[in-house]
Amino acid sequence: MEKILKTALLLLLLFALTGCASLAGKVGLASEVFVKEQLQVLKTELEADFAENKQLMDNYAATAARLEELIASMEGTVKTTDELKNLAVILEDRLEDLPKETIRQLVEILNNYLEGK
Repeated sequence: MEKILKTALLLLLLFALTGCASLAGKVGLASEVFVKEQLQVLKTELEADFAENKQLMDNYAATAARLEELIASMEGTVKTTDELKNLAVILEDRLEDLPKETIRQLVEILNNYLEGK
């Protein structure tokens, strides 16, 4: 019995070592063709993922550039607003020095101008 078991084990080991490629499907190992096919499938999937990720990165880069433009525009708006606030303070100071009747006349002239348009 022991001799039969040793012989069977030896044959199985010999089978496994010498016939992996030809017996791949029979003993549950992947054949070279199957591995190449799976590698091609994986390569195709990776290329598609890479293209998708590249598109996403391009979109992110475009969005980042647009955000930088908006930030620069907002900074310009803030600067302009600050300048207008300073001019309003200066105008308020100058108007305080004018007599009330002169201010009424200016308002009347402005109203007439706006009504004319």
